[in-house]
Amino acid sequence: MAVELEQEELRQMETEAQWILKEEVHSVLEEVEGVLLECCRRFTLKIGSNNLVKPDKFILSSPTGSPNMKCVITLMGDSICEADLQVKVHRHQTQIFKTGIQPDEPWKLQQIQDAGNHLAEALHTVKEHGREHQFKSGEEVTILLDSIMKSLNTGRTCLVLPKKKTLDELLNNRNMHCFKPPLPSEVSVSFYVHAQKLEMAVYQLQHGQPGQKVEIVSRYQGECQVPWLNDVIVLFTLALQSCQQLKDKISIIEEYSKSSKGH
Repeated sequence: MAVELEQEELRQMETEAQWILKEEVHSVLEEVEGVLLECCRRFTLKIGSNNLVKPDKFILSSPTGSPNMKCVITLMGDSICEADLQVKVHRHQTQIFKTGIQPDEPWKLQQIQDAGNHLAEALHTVKEHGREHQFKSGEEVTILLDSIMKSLNTGRTCLVLPKKKTLDELLNNRNMHCFKPPLPSEVSVSFYVHAQKLEMAVYQLQHGQPGQKVEIVSRYQGECQVPWLNDVIVLFTLALQSCQQLKDKISIIEEYSKSSKGH
């Protein structure tokens, strides 16, 4: 009797496994595709329709209320297409230096470009496995989900965890040429994304004698909330959760099937 019950359980599990491979995997992938297409609307990707990218103006404010810098920017997708910057330069006397960015030479935000590329990569992988694709095993689905999740995790990390730049990278950033008039040699600027915020760091530098290292004397920061970046992170997370839930379900069935066959 116990053997018959076990065999019946195993048959039911195999029936459910086949249903998951034939139906549920495709339903989840279609759901993930919808989430990724919605996410793509926030990027300058030529994917889908009704693109939501538009110029948005933001004021970058110091979290400490520091009066050493003022900045207003216009953000459009992965580009800061306009900016007005005032920064106090501390020399023998404090001077206020004004500069800006014009639409003909925008500041490109590599993090957003990279996140968009990884998003497009994940979407391409999903689209390659439409309803016409027949999955043969749970292992095949797991490998596919791992590939999609790798792209999504990498894309999300681009936005959530900005890489720390070295002083050399700050000084040699080609985006610095966007400022007209050019920044003084003792000032360096960096724009970067940190989760749902766009942040800006202004560095006051001290150049020593020839051959000596450049030192950072002070650092000021401004930041603003960017609502569509928050949307992007939420959508990345939703897609990842859907993939993980399906992967967990397949893993449980595969483990049960292996243990049952082992008895």
